[in-house]
Amino acid sequence: MNTLLALCLLGQALTEKSYDQTRAHILPSRTELEWREVGWLPTLWEGLAQAQREDKPILLLAMNGHPLACT
Repeated sequence: MNTLLALCLLGQALTEKSYDQTRAHILPSRTELEWREVGWLPTLWEGLAQAQREDKPILLLAMNGHPLACT
C-alpha cells in the first residue's frame, strides 16, 4: 500500500515522523524475509541426493493451479 494512501486512510497528516512510522510498518521485517536465505534447490533430484548425503529429510512443495488461486 502506498504510504501516502495509508496516512490518508488513517486520517493523519504526512510528517517526517508519520512517514517513517508508516514506512516501517509497511516494509517486511527481517524475519518475514528469512525464507530467502533457505538453501532451496532447483530440482527434486538434487534435493534427494543432498538429503541422502547428509541423512536429512526433504521438503517437497508441489501445487496444482494458479499460485493466486485464479483458476
